[in-house]
Amino acid sequence: MTIKNTKLEALRAEIDRLDAELLSVLEKRIAIVEDIAAAKKVDGKALAFRPGREASILRNILEAHSSKLPDTVIAAIWRELIAAVGWMQKPYSVSITAPDKSVGYWDLARFHFGSATPMKLHQLPSVVLREVYENPSTLGVLPWLTRERDTWWTQLAQGGENVPKILAALPFLDNPSGEFEDLNSLVIGQAEPEPSGDDITLMALATKDEVSRARLNENLAKAGLSGYCADSRSPDAGDGDWLHLIEIPEFVAKSDPRLVKLGEISGDSFIKAVILGAYAVPIK
Repeated sequence: MTIKNTKLEALRAEIDRLDAELLSVLEKRIAIVEDIAAAKKVDGKALAFRPGREASILRNILEAHSSKLPDTVIAAIWRELIAAVGWMQKPYSVSITAPDKSVGYWDLARFHFGSATPMKLHQLPSVVLREVYENPSTLGVLPWLTRERDTWWTQLAQGGENVPKILAALPFLDNPSGEFEDLNSLVIGQAEPEPSGDDITLMALATKDEVSRARLNENLAKAGLSGYCADSRSPDAGDGDWLHLIEIPEFVAKSDPRLVKLGEISGDSFIKAVILGAYAVPIK
């Protein structure tokens, strides 16, 4: 004889109803994305990747949610959705640098770009840079905050319309259940960075001569830029320009008049300032 638990059955029936409702809402959202994709076919852009907007959406979702689910679970759900609908608009792939074949970088990228996005793993950043240069629909993931290895940014310092820009930082949300081996990466692609409301801009300064970090920081302050020099690279074989990596805790567009002022303040040694890109400040 089977005794029915009517309360349990009612609760399960309610879950089934909510699942159907969630699916219906999801299908309506996908239909809107399809309309957006149709509209974007004529915009001439190879990527539908909008990291600034994605960061704003995720911040709002995490601020609004009040369930007992951890933030990382909520973030994973929305990251899967955001990545999938972005790929639906304009398919893209991701090339990942993994020094020493560390799978942690793969985990970082997979969490951010979702389970359906095509990804490839490479040991050298030069291979990833080449793929992003050659294919506008490819995003690259490159190691960051490992200063002795972070030389790839100098390849972006030439500037220009087709030179990839820094667009995002990974991980965007700390995961207490897995620290990704304390790894950090930046995402590059042939797109223009966009503000999210809380951003960090990376810029390269080229100078004819060696300039101290203290002097560079002083010039930045005089120009109204609250940044600092994070790294400096001497020219190869003593012949060429010095390159300085500048980190600025705000979104700075390439047309910002403070960049012109910086050049005037810096004197004859100054060659150019190139905005390498910007990324939304990760959630801690």
